[in-house]
Amino acid sequence: MTGQTTAAGYRPDIDGLRAVAVLAVILYHVGAPWMPGGFVGVDVFFVISGYVITRGLMREAAGGRIGLADFYARRIRRILPALVATLVLTSLAAYWILLPPQLEEYAGSAAASALSVANLYFWRASGYFDAAALYRPLLHTWSLSVEEQFYFVLPVSLLLLVRLRVRRLWLPFAAIALLSFGLSLYAGRHAPTANFYLLPTRAWELLVGTLLAMAPHAATRPLPARLRHPVLRQLAGLAGLAGILAPSLLYTEATPFPGAGALPPCLGAALLIRLGETQGPRAAATRLLALPPLVAVGLISYSAYLVHWPLIVLGRIALMRDFTTPETVAVIAATLVLATLSYRFVEQPFRRPHLPVRSQPRRLGPVFASGLLATLAMAGLGWAGVASGGLPGRFPDFRLRSIPGTETWNHRTCFLFADQTWQAWDLEGCTRTAAGDGMAGNDRVLLWGDSFAAHYVPGLIRHADRLPGRLVQYTAAGCQPTLGTASHVVPHCRAFNDNALALIRRLGIRHVVLAARWGAQRDRSVPERLRETVAQIAALGARVHVVGQSPEFPLDPAFMAYHQRHDPPDAAGRWRPVETGSLNEALRAALPAGATFVDPRAALCAGDTCPYAQGDTFLYADSGHFSSAGAALAVERLLAAGLLAPARSAAAVP
Repeated sequence: MTGQTTAAGYRPDIDGLRAVAVLAVILYHVGAPWMPGGFVGVDVFFVISGYVITRGLMREAAGGRIGLADFYARRIRRILPALVATLVLTSLAAYWILLPPQLEEYAGSAAASALSVANLYFWRASGYFDAAALYRPLLHTWSLSVEEQFYFVLPVSLLLLVRLRVRRLWLPFAAIALLSFGLSLYAGRHAPTANFYLLPTRAWELLVGTLLAMAPHAATRPLPARLRHPVLRQLAGLAGLAGILAPSLLYTEATPFPGAGALPPCLGAALLIRLGETQGPRAAATRLLALPPLVAVGLISYSAYLVHWPLIVLGRIALMRDFTTPETVAVIAATLVLATLSYRFVEQPFRRPHLPVRSQPRRLGPVFASGLLATLAMAGLGWAGVASGGLPGRFPDFRLRSIPGTETWNHRTCFLFADQTWQAWDLEGCTRTAAGDGMAGNDRVLLWGDSFAAHYVPGLIRHADRLPGRLVQYTAAGCQPTLGTASHVVPHCRAFNDNALALIRRLGIRHVVLAARWGAQRDRSVPERLRETVAQIAALGARVHVVGQSPEFPLDPAFMAYHQRHDPPDAAGRWRPVETGSLNEALRAALPAGATFVDPRAALCAGDTCPYAQGDTFLYADSGHFSSAGAALAVERLLAAGLLAPARSAAAVP
């Protein structure tokens, strides 16, 4: 992402490749529905950085020395000015926009970003695809920290190998790349969040670029004989582009990633770099990447990456809603304008590429001193924000209070976490209600789903007398109740869901309620998977009741209530939910005959707003999960709308 193509041997096609990568990331982050896998742009950046950085080091090694001081001085000048400028401007905006708990969390991430450990911070704090991640202005700096940690290791390792006179320099790095890739495959099943954020499982992506640069005579060697034919060269270029564009268009947040899922964009980027470094006629893909508009975006790609996410997040928080289409276009335009200004007035003056390398050592002291001072200053400001609790004096009348609800989910027994398999579930502990009047002794209602199923538990317990059987809770974090669901965040989700069918068969369950955050992963295949799941449940003799997507809000209720504190009484406690398009209609249409569908938004909302509070009582524990009071209200409304009602001829209930 931050690797610099030096003036000597400048490669416009690499800047074009940077443009493809950063545009994919930006379009993904603004929510472009046709770019659900744009997050792979980060992996393309990793390959480019590994290649460019290693190429420069190999050039120095060929000259007889690797200057570590020179290298790190260049890294400071390249990375730090734009990063500090972004942190300063984002912090100023955050000071005015964010309420104390939000600013406290932001301040911690700012300190971590300044110290190049943002990936460790966010690994411990959350997952990249969590709903809360949408409101962390510095989440994107995790990838910069991965690169910077790689920069600490690579030149030192290369210098040691050169001094040990290792002839095949690439061999140890290839071994490390294979180990890293294997670790990523393993962690994808056992530690998915660590797999996403940490250097050991990401190093292989950077090392793909490193190995490409280490191949003998990288800048002048011919292509392999099989690729010298013009037609094959063109096909190779198309394959490289397809390796990046196909995942960008087809991957979703449910795609297991990184690991094997990162191979196509990484190898595609490597193939395009390889095609562009050889002499002779250029492939069409190389010429495409070298087009001036793409090169122009590539030159500002580092600054564009830095500024785009704070703009998106702080804009959403300030508006308390998603962007409209014109606003999305404006955000993208503002990103490019700010990135251009940053490149011209921050990056370029500090980079000073016109100075001869041999004249730089005398000037390294001020570079290191300035870099250390800037880093410590930003880290210190971040620490002050955390220590003060988010500077609460800015909003002295704001109060945050605990909201009951999630503690009733029976965590790690009936609501399983990502590190648990279905064997941790316990039938006796997860039978949440007793048999009531009119129930047969073995009548059970199975609640199957993720946290957006678990949040109905307090309400179902409250209205247990209206259920046709004892409530059995079978829920797991981030695991939609559809067969065949794959999730890199919850690697055991598929097995958890498969076991649900065995449970229905073994217990003779006659009512199954499916509920989830159906729109969580931008996965277009959800309705079809739901149809198949319902059909298989029905084949076991159970009636299926599907609860659609419930309202979600852009902020936690306490934050919205504070922002609405001066609104008229008839508007207080209501806000526009996050837009989900026609998701519930698509779910309803997918259900086979005999299944019941209830729409929580239709049951709870009026017009374009939904209640998040009734007087001083919050109906939500966070931006999307019901509190105990909210669950009681929601279940009452859903039961009235036909949930668990006796069988009717109509398949779906409005």
